[in-house]
This record gives sequence, C-alpha cells and structure tokens, in this order.
Amino acid sequence: MPVTSRQRVVVMSQPFPDPEHEAGRRGAEALAAERGGHLPWCGPAAVALASGCSYARACDLLRAASPAHYPATGEIVTAYWRDVVAALGMAGVRCTPLPLSDLPFAGRPTLLGLARRGGLEPGLYLVRVTGHFLLLRLHGFGLAQLHDNRLSGAVLTARTHGRCRVSHVARLGRALPAQG
Repeated sequence: MPVTSRQRVVVMSQPFPDPEHEAGRRGAEALAAERGGHLPWCGPAAVALASGCSYARACDLLRAASPAHYPATGEIVTAYWRDVVAALGMAGVRCTPLPLSDLPFAGRPTLLGLARRGGLEPGLYLVRVTGHFLLLRLHGFGLAQLHDNRLSGAVLTARTHGRCRVSHVARLGRALPAQG
C-alpha cells in the first residue's frame, strides 16, 4: 500500500538481543515496575540486567558478596565495583576486568572514546563511569548501546553518558558450567 503525504511511517531498528546476556531482553522500565514505579539504583540494576535476575535478587547478591558493606534489608544505594563483579560471578556471569592501562589512552577515557577508540571487541561490558554503573553493548564501528537504571538500549551519544570518564571496565560473558 503506497504511503500518502498525510501518513507517516516510523521504522524502529533494534538489533536482536544477544541471547547470551539479559541486557536487551529486559530494561529499566521492567526494573522500575518491580519497584512500584520507582527508579532503581544503578549498582543493583547493572547486576539484574546482566544476569537476568530480579532487582530484589540483585540486592541479595550484593549483600552476599559483602555483608559488611550493605544493610541486611532495604535499599542498596551505593555499590562498590568489587561487589558488583562478585555478585555477577555468583549469578553465573563471567566478568573479566580490563585494566585501563591496557587501553590506548593516557589517563581515563570518556565513554564515547572507549566505544570508538578503545580497541574493544563487540560484546557486552560492565562499565563504571563518574559515580555510575552501566552496561555497554558494543556493536563495532563505534556503535554502542547503553543499558542502565534509566536507559534501555539507548544509542551512546555525548548526551547519554558519552562524556563521562571511565574508571573501570569488564567484559561480560556466561560462566562455564562447573566441571565434576
């Protein structure tokens, strides 16, 4: 059927989600719905999105990773890098930290610089930028999408955390099944 000048066709192009990872199948909206419409905190949100677990389970994993750092109940507002990495490991997500010194930058790169000139392979990464956790899905050729506590598959631009400085980065993958 031909399109007339009064009709507008909108084509949404979303890359198929990587079946190895949760990010892309569920987003910030689902996490907010679990919390009665309230915006989730970024640390537990990163764990929930990367592992496929609920937001409440992500908080429990963070508590199990470091009981001394978090209250036994209630909100987890501030999470630590080592605890997020440990929680992902307990959830069956392999998390391979990449030292920033191994990347082709002097100092801490911006998130946009990391995506475009970091030399990273396409895939899913856990990233800590200026006080915030997020998942970055690199597609190659500088194209990347963000998944965090408020963005679900947003294309990385200067306005979507692109100018934030990266302090930590880790490649994510499924953990191998236990042998034995």
